[in-house]
Order: sequence, then C-alpha cells, then structure tokens
Amino acid sequence: MQWGEVFLDLLILCSDLCLCGTFVVVFLQLRKRRSAAGLSLQTLATVVGARVIHLISHNIQLHYSPNVFPWFIYPMMDVVSACAGVALLVSFCLYYYPSYEKEKDNFGIHIFERFELIGKNSPLKTSPFLAASFLYAVVAVMAVMWFLVRKSQRSFLVSYFCCYYEAMGAVALIPQLWMFHQDKRVSPLLANFVVLTAMHRLFTLAFWISYPRVFYWRYPDNRGIQMASETLNILILSDFLFYWARSKIRGDSEVIIGDNSLV
Repeated sequence: MQWGEVFLDLLILCSDLCLCGTFVVVFLQLRKRRSAAGLSLQTLATVVGARVIHLISHNIQLHYSPNVFPWFIYPMMDVVSACAGVALLVSFCLYYYPSYEKEKDNFGIHIFERFELIGKNSPLKTSPFLAASFLYAVVAVMAVMWFLVRKSQRSFLVSYFCCYYEAMGAVALIPQLWMFHQDKRVSPLLANFVVLTAMHRLFTLAFWISYPRVFYWRYPDNRGIQMASETLNILILSDFLFYWARSKIRGDSEVIIGDNSLV
C-alpha cells in the first residue's frame, strides 16, 4: 500500500464529506430557527441541482476511482449527498417557504430593472424564478466560455456537461453571499455552510496539487484548468471567509459583514 495513494483517496473522501456537511448545517439552521430567513433558495436549488447532476459522472466514467479505499464508498457518498439535498429542498418548499425572504434573494433582478424589462412595482421583482433565470443564463454562458479553454478528449456533450457542472458550482453561492451582504449578520450555522463549501474546494485543490507527486508517470491534461477553477471558487468565497475568520478571532456570536460599527 502506497501512503500517497491513500492520501489522494482521503482528500476526495474529505471533499465529499464536506459537501454532505453543507446540507446537514442547513437542515440544522431550519430546524433550530424554524424559519428560512437568511437562506437563499437560488443557492440551495443550484447546489442541490449540481449534486444530482454530479451523479451522472459515475455512468460516463468521469468520477475519481480510488486506488486503495473501497470503490463503493464514493458513489454511495454522492447518492447520500444528492438524496439529502433533494429532501432538504423539498422540506424547504413544503414547510419553510412562507418564511423565505424572497425580496432579499434578488440577485439578478437588478439586471432586469436596469434594462426596464420589468416594472418598478411588478410582482416579478420578488420572483425567485425570474432571478434564477438570470443565474442559469449566466451558468450557460460561462459553460460555453469554459468549454473553449478546457482541454478534453471527450465528446462535445460530455465536455459541455463537465463545463456546465463546474459553472454551476462556481456561481451557486453568489446569491447566498448577496443576501449576507444585505443582512450584514450571519448565523453560525449558515456561516458553516459557506465554510464547508470552501473546505470542499480546498480538499479538491489539494488533490490536484498532490496528484503528480504521487503518480509521477501520470499528468492529467486538465489538471491546470481544474486547479485554476478551484482557486477561482475559493476566491469567490474569500471575502466572506475573511469576515468569518475575523468574527471567530473577536469572539462574535455571529459573523458580521462590513465595518466594526455594526458590532
């Protein structure tokens, strides 16, 4: 047994565990507060959608194959994660939607207002479906752009599938971060949702950094692109991570966004 191979298997497993953890902390947030206040439905739906889409990677042989750990652990983790996400989304819609702050979950609505596509008093201003249409349009465009720079020996459909999935992951938390900057205060559980997502990205980045140091004779063509993608995803979260770390150091009960006058 090579310890380097164990290390790579462990990095991917830890990455998957962090993703499962994101759904756990959101569930605890809803259960504790009995309210969906502060939670972005756009983000939740996109994260869950990405996990469900990710299941396809096992069927088209794109998923990581472990070198030491039992192979079934990884598809099992993905199935558990996807099922937990779908259950959480259904629970949100059935039991917590009345407390959902849709007027704050408006990332993208300003674009429609800027080009006068909706009226100032239109009920569409608070429609999560209209906001989501902008988000998914951005994902589709980003996927095309990513496809143009991402190396792949696969067919167009498989390559675009990978690009679309990665674009979803990149923008998924932006609506949630948008809501955070409106509220200025974030509960510890919702903060952990972002932190666990960042840890998922860090473990994946560490995997790609470590890969050629374990397998000297292998060098995946897309390694550089994947490292750039994970680094970009971490940078998107870095602003919030700064405020999270600052609040931890100061002993604040919540994560405070912005200057110190809000303490």
